[in-house]
Amino acid sequence: MNTRFLTVAALVAVATSIALAEETNPIKDAMKFAHKAPQGEKKLNEKIVDGTAPEADVKKTLDLYKAMLDTKPPKGDQAGFKAKVEKLIIATEEVVEKKPDAIAHYKDAVNCKACHSEYKSAPPGK
Repeated sequence: MNTRFLTVAALVAVATSIALAEETNPIKDAMKFAHKAPQGEKKLNEKIVDGTAPEADVKKTLDLYKAMLDTKPPKGDQAGFKAKVEKLIIATEEVVEKKPDAIAHYKDAVNCKACHSEYKSAPPGK
């Protein structure tokens, strides 16, 4: 009897951990990596704009932006969100390829307020 209970409990624990591991949010992943930094440090997107971001980090940022493309935003129009993400992807590809005006295009595409006001849900209590 105890063995059966422990087996069931172990299976539930494994299933729960697998489900939690599979739950990723591409938007949060990209924001955490490229748009947040400890207080007093520059965010990666700011380093991209000023040209000091390591190339590997810019490429990872591009991959994270690409993962956002088909993600449903917390609020707002899916098509509008996708268009903004596509613009961000194109601009970041230009940065990776070191194209002329790439930084200006990235700076324009990475306008946080424009995206957040339309697509980010307000935290509870606001």
